[in-house]
Amino acid sequence: MTFYKRLNELKVCIVENDELLRDSMVLFFRTKGCRVQAFGSAEEASPVMESRPPDIVICDHGLPGMDGMTLLSRFGATHPDAVKILISAHPSARLAEEARRAGIDDYLLKPFSIEEIERTLSRRFQSRFDGGDPPGGTGDVPDEKLA
Repeated sequence: MTFYKRLNELKVCIVENDELLRDSMVLFFRTKGCRVQAFGSAEEASPVMESRPPDIVICDHGLPGMDGMTLLSRFGATHPDAVKILISAHPSARLAEEARRAGIDDYLLKPFSIEEIERTLSRRFQSRFDGGDPPGGTGDVPDEKLA
């Protein structure tokens, strides 16, 4: 069974205020058969995420209003097994460390490739697909992204 066949059993939530980027990610995941919800702000996403918790959240840090770190931290406190990916246009070792401490699984810099998201999801869900323990947040942050 392919990675996306397994992934389509899961719910994906994308929180990104850049409409083009948000729509591109939605299109990609939908063409792979995934169930996707998308929002332009944390305030829109938060109540839906709590009432229908996603398995994967991809969230921009620089959102209007509540920032992505706050949204993912709050969501992660009640849903620790969900995969949480923070994306940002601004490289920051401090932000990467805060994300790691908050239990966020990965920190990606814009522009990022779909392959980077695929690698993160593959690492996080491999044990779940193989019948192992649920993935834990290690906060992987590649060193070259911190320069």
